[in-house]
Amino acid sequence: MHLLPEHAPNPVAAAQLCERIFQGLHPGATWAKFDRGTVEPAPLADLLAAQSGVDAADLLHFIEAIPDHLQTKTDTAALLPRLQAQGHRLVYLSNMPTPYSRHLLAQRAFFSYFEDGIFSGRVGLIKPEHPIFALAETQFGLTPSHTVFIDDNAHNIATAQARGWQTIRFLDAAQCERDLMASGWLNG
Repeated sequence: MHLLPEHAPNPVAAAQLCERIFQGLHPGATWAKFDRGTVEPAPLADLLAAQSGVDAADLLHFIEAIPDHLQTKTDTAALLPRLQAQGHRLVYLSNMPTPYSRHLLAQRAFFSYFEDGIFSGRVGLIKPEHPIFALAETQFGLTPSHTVFIDDNAHNIATAQARGWQTIRFLDAAQCERDLMASGWLNG
C-alpha cells in the first residue's frame, strides 16, 4: 500500500488496512457500493474514513490512483486468443466501479477478445448476487450448462454453480489452463 505508507508501514499493517477499506469485498461492504455504482469516489472516501481511521483526502487520492495500478496478468490474458481461436464466445462479468471500467476499456488491449461484458458499476448489480448472473444469461443468451465461469472468488463460483453454470476457480493461469483442458474447453 505504497499510496498510504504512513498507514501501512509493513505487510501486517497493510493487510489490516486493506481489510478496513475493502472489508473482504462482500456485498454488504462499503466498497461494494462503489462497485455497484451507488456511490461516487468522494462520498466513498468519507464513508471509508469513518471505518478505517484514514483521512478522507488521503483515501480519495488512493481511490483515484487505483486504476493506474491495476496490472494485466499477461499469462492469463494469453489464454484469451487461444479460447477465441477455438470458437468460444468470450464475455466478462466483473465487479468494477464505472471510473475503473472506463480506464480499463481504454487502456487494456485484451478486452478486444471479448464479444461483450458486464461491469457491475454500470448495471447496479454485483457478484455474487444472483441478479447479475441472471442479467448475463439474458444479455448474452447464455445456456448455463454450456457456460463456463472462471473466477477467483469462492462465493461467485458458488452462485454460478447454483445457477447451473460450469465453473473453474481461478488460482493462477497455469492451473486455469489445466482445468480448461481437463474439462474440454481448451485444446493443447
